Amino acid sequence: MKALLLCGGDGTRLRPFTYTKPKVLLPLVNRPILFHVLDSLAKASIKEIVLIVGKNGSLIRDLLQKDNPWGLKIKFVEQPEPLGLAHAVLIASEALENSPFLMYLGDNVLDEPLLPMLEAFRCEKPDSLVLVRKVSNPRDFGVAVIEGEKVIKVEEKPKIPLSNLALIGIYFFSEEIHQAVRRIKPSWRGELEITDAIQVLIERGKTVHYKKLSSWWKDTGNSAELLEANKYLLKKLVPSQSGEIKKSCISGNLEIMKGSILKNCQVKGPVAIGAGCKITGSILGPYLSVGEGTEIVNCTLNNSIILPGGELKDITLTQSILGERVLISGGAKTRKDPCSLLVGDDSIIKL
Repeated sequence: MKALLLCGGDGTRLRPFTYTKPKVLLPLVNRPILFHVLDSLAKASIKEIVLIVGKNGSLIRDLLQKDNPWGLKIKFVEQPEPLGLAHAVLIASEALENSPFLMYLGDNVLDEPLLPMLEAFRCEKPDSLVLVRKVSNPRDFGVAVIEGEKVIKVEEKPKIPLSNLALIGIYFFSEEIHQAVRRIKPSWRGELEITDAIQVLIERGKTVHYKKLSSWWKDTGNSAELLEANKYLLKKLVPSQSGEIKKSCISGNLEIMKGSILKNCQVKGPVAIGAGCKITGSILGPYLSVGEGTEIVNCTLNNSIILPGGELKDITLTQSILGERVLISGGAKTRKDPCSLLVGDDSIIKL
């Protein structure tokens, strides 16, 4: 079975970071979100990916041409404008060869293995198997109404939800979906909604099954969710020391990569430090990831994501995301009072 992986959205809720890169390339524990997704697909024995890319798609293409440890066969399909999930199915139908497939929204990170779901889809042979989870804010999602083992109705972001079961962005489809996406019209948002296509399947008497998730799952669509996903994955961090540690106190799990130097620091794990970092006189963690080539002097940092190549001095940060090559310098006051910053690539801040 092939997977249709959707990475073409504009990621407007993750501005300013998505001005310069697709959201699936933002890091979780110093690896792109995309790599965590591809881990899940590869573990489900999926070998072929049809990958939808948008305006910054060349960055995804270039990365995967250089770094594809899974040995996946990847075909790229361009979606110049984000016209909906069903539109992605429509433009990918030829690459999918009008056959069954798994559709995965690229900003979703899932703890539960996909293979049992794939096997259930193959065994039960429904026309769709959707993954759902109870949420407290169903108006923000597509929702499913169930009866027994079947889905009997789906709605996209309803004002008055008939259910609290959210469609989490991972779907299995038979070849029937290719006809369904050709029958629908754009919604009030101007998009071809996959929920409308699933509703067409239901109305045509096709079988739509569901699986309820109980394990961890995160839609990393905004900065708060990205930080929460980073925190969760850091809790699973395996300690590793390839770098150099001098005169520092370490508690909790620490991953420090080759070429990094940690001197006169206090680490409260879990903390992940990329390659080639130089960090002195700082308090790090918990729940901190630092990208490669970053220099940090006299800082206190926790619950944050620092992208590669930055320089930080004399500042206390929490609940922050800093883009690539960010330069931030503070002073006596900024070392005492914590800041929460969302700073895009190549920014310079003097406090």
